[in-house]
Amino acid sequence: MTIVDLIVQEAGRERSRILTAASMAGATSMFVLIGANVVAGAPELLGFLAAGLFALVVAGHYLSAKYVYYRTATVVESALHRIRIRIVDKLEKADIQGIERIGAAEIHDAITENLSVVSHYGPLIAAFLQAALILAFAVLYVAWISLPTFIAISFLLTIGYLTYRERAKELERYLQRLGDARVAFFDLLTDLLKGFKEVKLSQRRGRDICADIERSSGALRGFNLRSGEMNGDNFIFASSNLYALLGVIVIVLPQHIDVDSSALVDIVAAILFLWGPMTVLITGAPAYIRSNVALDRARTLEEKLDKAIQETRIAQDAEDTWRGGFGVIAGRGVEFEYVSDDGDGAFRVGPLDVEIPEGEIVFIVGGNGSGKSTALKVLTGLYPPTGGELRVGGIRVDSSNVAAYREKISAIYSDFHLFAKLYGLLDVDPAAVHRLIEQMGLHQKTSFENEGFTNRNLSTGQRKRLAMIVALLEDRPICVFDEWAADQDPEFRAHFYEELLPTLKQRGKTVIAVTHDDRFFHCADRVITMEYGRIRSVERA
Repeated sequence: MTIVDLIVQEAGRERSRILTAASMAGATSMFVLIGANVVAGAPELLGFLAAGLFALVVAGHYLSAKYVYYRTATVVESALHRIRIRIVDKLEKADIQGIERIGAAEIHDAITENLSVVSHYGPLIAAFLQAALILAFAVLYVAWISLPTFIAISFLLTIGYLTYRERAKELERYLQRLGDARVAFFDLLTDLLKGFKEVKLSQRRGRDICADIERSSGALRGFNLRSGEMNGDNFIFASSNLYALLGVIVIVLPQHIDVDSSALVDIVAAILFLWGPMTVLITGAPAYIRSNVALDRARTLEEKLDKAIQETRIAQDAEDTWRGGFGVIAGRGVEFEYVSDDGDGAFRVGPLDVEIPEGEIVFIVGGNGSGKSTALKVLTGLYPPTGGELRVGGIRVDSSNVAAYREKISAIYSDFHLFAKLYGLLDVDPAAVHRLIEQMGLHQKTSFENEGFTNRNLSTGQRKRLAMIVALLEDRPICVFDEWAADQDPEFRAHFYEELLPTLKQRGKTVIAVTHDDRFFHCADRVITMEYGRIRSVERA
């Protein structure tokens, strides 16, 4: 999709009005040229009437050009708003694996950098359109004066355009590579920011990643410089063509075609008049190309998101399959394999045969890399099994009901996130939130105002307690905790195992917790031990 296609599609019924106004702007520009040539050849026409008509034409040009500019800007911004919302809607519906494969850097780049390029250059398309129409009217004016000259100009302009278009295609390919380099740079920068603590603990690690970032920035610099050089080359080529055109008309053409001297003066005036719109077209062409590349990258992201949605085809508003209770969560030979972009398997979990009865507390234990967190994401419906099946209450979990199953679960994963507001709980009773804040010992650290916590800049353990508040407010039948107690002080660690978990069980909740705290294993109904992606044992505590 080009930016012109975007404007044509989004303008709707206003499309004809914008085109009419642009035509008026182009026509009034030509009236100025024709009027000036006529008056120059017949000074006796000068007077108040001529001045009034001239002022009227200028006013018409001003109003029509202004309308085209502002309406085009409005159409572009409205279209970009819809694209942003459409991308966000697809993000919300997409499969988590698809999002992980795409990566945050590419998503940020498409929504912010690329759409900002279109927003910045979009209104220039109005000037682009007007310049093209002025050029068309001027060429028609030349045809009216001298048909042979019109043919010569049309031929030269066509040759110049075709040559420029080929050069522009090369620039477009280069801008795509520039976009890829920018995403790679953002990836490394995100890596640095997310691993900042680890970087501060190792100067060597810091030097290594900064060296990679420097190389990536150097590549980005090279792409930017080369694209700038190509823009400059294209501009010089196009402007040189204009000079060549003027030389052909003034020097070459009169030697082969009989052109009246007064007509030649009018033709030269028309060509000089063309200089302005041609300059707009030449200087605006890189903006047009950049906008098209930016839109293409946004479209590519949407296609990837569509694929991520189609891979699962989850029914977002599925009817609750497990009203009143769900019985047993059962894995029957459940397997999950991480698959890389080239189709190679990277890590496998399973087959897992496990049963988690409703209302029980189940601990999942094992060493690092044993597959605990991945198994947790499969059991909670975030990752679809690549083998076997997950059944809840005897009903197989699939794309038709997995959304309803997820609605049964409150989870705090190891890489949990605290939102600025309690999204999904915006109608919560503030008094209930304040009570939980006090129970979690955070009343001196944060409060609850304007639908969110006033302070989220806390230690990891304290932020996990805020996440626990959110989970308790959700009040769902299945509670999932991935290493929640790992960052708590001894007091809250004991509170979690000896008070909070038994309370949840008394309320009929099913608790699945990944843990390493073997001295609290007695708090569970059963302990599942994992090793190398498989269940080694299931023991009753």
